[in-house]
Amino acid sequence: MIKISDKLIAKLVLVALAATIMMALGGCGSASYVWYQPGKDVATFKQDHLQCEEQSAKYARYMDKRGNKDVIFERMKECMGLRGYVRTEESELPEGIKGFK
Repeated sequence: MIKISDKLIAKLVLVALAATIMMALGGCGSASYVWYQPGKDVATFKQDHLQCEEQSAKYARYMDKRGNKDVIFERMKECMGLRGYVRTEESELPEGIKGFK
């Protein structure tokens, strides 16, 4: 039988804990994405977004993928793109321009 010392176990626990903390903190700096189209106001965006959400959900049901977030999101990007919106990182917008979330 292999004996594992208390010091080795403590080191393994610390390494695992450090790795977990690093992975958790790595997610905190993730980019914030927004929809953007010059000249659109908030009311128009909300209407377009709602219509695309509804169409995307219907599409997923039709494809027998009800609730599949990947299918819905891809269809959402297509729908919004057809309406002239671009999905981009908020930090890449021109200064003074706000996107829609």
